[in-house]
Amino acid sequence: MAVTDISMLRQQRKKKKAMKLMKKLLIVLAVVAVIGVIVLTKDLWYPKLDGILTKIPAPENTGELAEGNFPLSIEGGASYQLLAIDNGLALADDSHFFVHNADGKLLLTSQHTFANPVMTAGDKKVLLYDLGGKSFSLYSKYKNIYTKSTDDPILIARLGSGDSAAIVTKSENYPSVLMVYDGSGRNIFNYRSVSRIIDVTFDPDSSGCYITTIGVSGGYIVSHMMYYRFDRIDRDAAGDPVPIWETEDVRTLALSVRTFGNGDSGGIIMLGDTMCAYYDINGQFRGSYEYKRRLVDYSIEGNIAAMIFVNEERRTSELVTLNAAEGTVYETPLDYEVLNVQVSGDMIYMLSANKVESRTSMGEPVSSAALDTDYDDFCRMGGYIYLLGYDTINRIDFN
Repeated sequence: MAVTDISMLRQQRKKKKAMKLMKKLLIVLAVVAVIGVIVLTKDLWYPKLDGILTKIPAPENTGELAEGNFPLSIEGGASYQLLAIDNGLALADDSHFFVHNADGKLLLTSQHTFANPVMTAGDKKVLLYDLGGKSFSLYSKYKNIYTKSTDDPILIARLGSGDSAAIVTKSENYPSVLMVYDGSGRNIFNYRSVSRIIDVTFDPDSSGCYITTIGVSGGYIVSHMMYYRFDRIDRDAAGDPVPIWETEDVRTLALSVRTFGNGDSGGIIMLGDTMCAYYDINGQFRGSYEYKRRLVDYSIEGNIAAMIFVNEERRTSELVTLNAAEGTVYETPLDYEVLNVQVSGDMIYMLSANKVESRTSMGEPVSSAALDTDYDDFCRMGGYIYLLGYDTINRIDFN
């Protein structure tokens, strides 16, 4: 029988442990040396690598539909509206008002009795009013803040920052009467107009508003804009407020009036049915773009106005973007028909029959996603596109 030398066995084990420890130490030293070389030579290799990284294209948008709470189902078919508010989705149909979060989770359900419900959105609230009726309601994402009634039928309503609400009605004595309410529902300003008020636009801090009216002059439809401040109200002999300034008549039917910027660098965009005009913050005319084709859709955000025109002979569209701050116009012919357009930030988003795409404010293509179903409209919020079908709303990722 072989006899094992215990002391020799212990020495061999110690030797193996020492060798393992030495190997680990050598590996650590090698790693430290490599890191040191990388750090010391960073100025040589990083610019080249950085150039390569910046050239790696962003992942393509696949157009894959979201799951989970989507699609959202709409009762009653196509008679619904969708607006983005406060990182949520406000939805109104013939009998209910809903708010969902970005993932489609239901946050609020409220029943209404409006015959012709119309939504208008501010920064974080939604004003729901009964077009031709006499009631309106202010909602946050989680509750109804107030509901009020008017004496006369409502023509239009608008919502500004600070939740200021403008309600325009038609009375027996005047074509239009404007009533402005603060966020708590208190009436703070009234104006009786001898012309039809077609739009009301709050200035950025809701300290005043721009009232746009329409009329006829020399056989042409004209639009006229006046500015009022709620804390500086001078009145004429009849007791009506006097505007701080007003513009000359413009030969167009104003469709949307929006402010952009702040202070002296800001201004106003008036987008009409035949032309788009822009002004400085004191109402001085700065420039315009006269349309060459028929306008089919438009969107304004910030100082960018995006317009889609139809080329009826070729059945194609043209994208025109106007930068009111710079006074520049970009015309981009397209070889397909665009259904809807939305400005979001400094990007333009467009929906056609088989895709949704993004372009720069100069009309240059950025990204697109193919669609396998027809949609009537869309809404962009965050990194998502919400697609409005006949009775469903789907969502796709879109960066």
